[in-house]
Amino acid sequence: MPYSNVIQIVNKLHTIWKQTYIVGGYCRDSILELQLDWDIDLATNALPEEIEDSLKTIAHIGKKYGTSIINEWNEYYEITTFRKDIWSINNRKPAEVEFTDKLEEDAKRRDFTMNAIYYNPIKSEYIDPTWGIKDLENWIIRFIWNKEDRIDEDALRILRYIRFKNKYNLEAAKNTYTDTLKRKIHLLQNISIERIKDELDKILLLENNIQALKDLKEIWFFTLFLTEIEALENTPGSKYHQEWNVWIHTLMTLKYLNWLRKKSKKDASYFLDLYWAMLFHDIAKTECLSTDSDWNVHYYGHENSGSEIFRSKIAQELRFSTSSKNRISWIIENHLKVFKVMEMKKLKSRKLMMHKYFTDLMIIWESDHMWRIPATIDVVDRLKEFYSDFQEILSKKTFFTGKDIMKKYPHLQWIAIWNKLREENDKILISD
Repeated sequence: MPYSNVIQIVNKLHTIWKQTYIVGGYCRDSILELQLDWDIDLATNALPEEIEDSLKTIAHIGKKYGTSIINEWNEYYEITTFRKDIWSINNRKPAEVEFTDKLEEDAKRRDFTMNAIYYNPIKSEYIDPTWGIKDLENWIIRFIWNKEDRIDEDALRILRYIRFKNKYNLEAAKNTYTDTLKRKIHLLQNISIERIKDELDKILLLENNIQALKDLKEIWFFTLFLTEIEALENTPGSKYHQEWNVWIHTLMTLKYLNWLRKKSKKDASYFLDLYWAMLFHDIAKTECLSTDSDWNVHYYGHENSGSEIFRSKIAQELRFSTSSKNRISWIIENHLKVFKVMEMKKLKSRKLMMHKYFTDLMIIWESDHMWRIPATIDVVDRLKEFYSDFQEILSKKTFFTGKDIMKKYPHLQWIAIWNKLREENDKILISD
């Protein structure tokens, strides 16, 4: 059990007269009586060299910053020496670090009071120099001391504030926080895009992600990053949608996706690309907006334009992995085709349903469809039945391989082999 290992680690450092505490998420979740994930971070007054001498250290995350990864009894832990951050470079990281023997000094350099709660596993007691326990009990999120200084030290704390606020459904300690975040939002331009993307991933996977996205919009995040999202509020809905504008529609589809995720047995990480695809599925409606002679709104071609915007711009700016870029862009490009899959010609329909991302497409389509006019669960059920019937048909088919074609048509060479392979397998695919 990881907790017993922690006690062993604490005892090892205690033999050299050093104190070690659990800090961070474990303390927050314990106090709020939430399920613990056993991702335990440690803080100590032992110096990095002393940690290395006493514990099985496998890596340092910047040794001068005092953070090490240790492996004790086949469990990995992050342990950081108490420190004082002197100042920061470009609102990103400390330019200089001074180690300290005092827990109170270490607490001062942290972001929020709830992240400066220390737990002594030997004495089974909390040490709370910034009154974080009281804030948690009152469901409050509070920057430690001067909020402006904390953000200036690391502007990523703007996004961490949004994430923690909505993860635990907390209220701001002061009503000036939103104005401060608006005024400081430009500092995020100094932060590496990888760190920003990592925070956005975590925000999208929150149960309360809808409010988190609203909070991001309120502090002008989308005017700085992902301007296509910001424009959706001023893009009107069409006669097929209940919502006043595309921004509201997008939030409602994400809300339904949350419900589908709860029903699913899939790991949360499976849904991350789907959340991004849902967020971006209508991003081109702004530029594709048109009206006919009766003033009906149309967005012809927005699925293709949206896929291109994501692939050529957003995926590059946020540095999505190649696999995520391909998955998300394909979903955006094809999210309208699901409406017609039961009406398509057999070959086209079945090829679409054989695509490796088609089940993802069905999830996105259902989330989108349930906010259309008319929206009926009957249509969703019929599509699922249609797809299930095809899967049963497909399970009984045997397709040719390249070797089969070369044996059957020995006179064919190169591209002709693959053309014949596709031709023969297409015949098999449409046969019943």
